[in-house]
Amino acid sequence: MNSLFSIEPASRLLLRNGRPTLIRVIDPSSDLVSRLTECNTDEALLALLAKERAGLQIPAVGVIGPKQATAEQLELARQLGQQFAELGLDVICGGRNGVMEAVCRGVYERGGRSIGLLPGDDWLEANAYVTLPVVTNMGPTRNSLIAQTAFALVAVGGSHGTLTEMAYGLHYDKPVFALHDAPFVDGVQYLDAIEPVLSGVIDTLISR
Repeated sequence: MNSLFSIEPASRLLLRNGRPTLIRVIDPSSDLVSRLTECNTDEALLALLAKERAGLQIPAVGVIGPKQATAEQLELARQLGQQFAELGLDVICGGRNGVMEAVCRGVYERGGRSIGLLPGDDWLEANAYVTLPVVTNMGPTRNSLIAQTAFALVAVGGSHGTLTEMAYGLHYDKPVFALHDAPFVDGVQYLDAIEPVLSGVIDTLISR
């Protein structure tokens, strides 16, 4: 009998080797439960998550970066958005321009969902690719909400706003990954390619 994945009845959380993941089943009576617990590898689970996202509660992954971004930073953010969407993960960001728009574009191109936490009170401030614009009327203080909501943060490049989001992420005990000239903050994991970022995010998601 496979024991890699199981469901904790009270919380409806998916467990991996007895440890809680960040995945919760919405309807514990659905046949999705048996399909989840029948997965005997991480790869099988990830493939199922990508197909059955609607039946699960999973926090979003945060992508942060500057409004004035380089072409390379924009392309990295777009590729991240594509990869997260293909994994079935929602993306949360500041919802405006630069890296934020690029990651939302990548999510859109792969049929995923993005959440844009906007600093003002007008949803039309969102970039053209945000799926769910959320007005906060909090100005830059909304950076704290992004860090609190995301289960992990990925910084692409950097600015003063990115620096505060990275610090907030660490303050809230979230893993923070950084690519391409992101500001140095002690405790952040600095990586040189998308693949190890994806591995780190997946490790966090499934408690690997």
